[in-house]
Amino acid sequence: MDAAMIMVLVLCAGVAALLVWFEINSRRNEARKKQTATPSQSTFEPLPKEAQTKVESEIEKTKAA
Repeated sequence: MDAAMIMVLVLCAGVAALLVWFEINSRRNEARKKQTATPSQSTFEPLPKEAQTKVESEIEKTKAA
């Protein structure tokens, strides 16, 4: 193999390694964002119907007392 062929192979391997590294970092950041966003987003989600009625009944009890 001549020097030009070796240089092309090395550059292709470097680009492939860089793309794999970018993909791994991207997935890691997405997982981290999803993990930290889950507790804060859960406060904005509406309560299920049963939980909502329980909360409303507790509020009414405290108002009546």
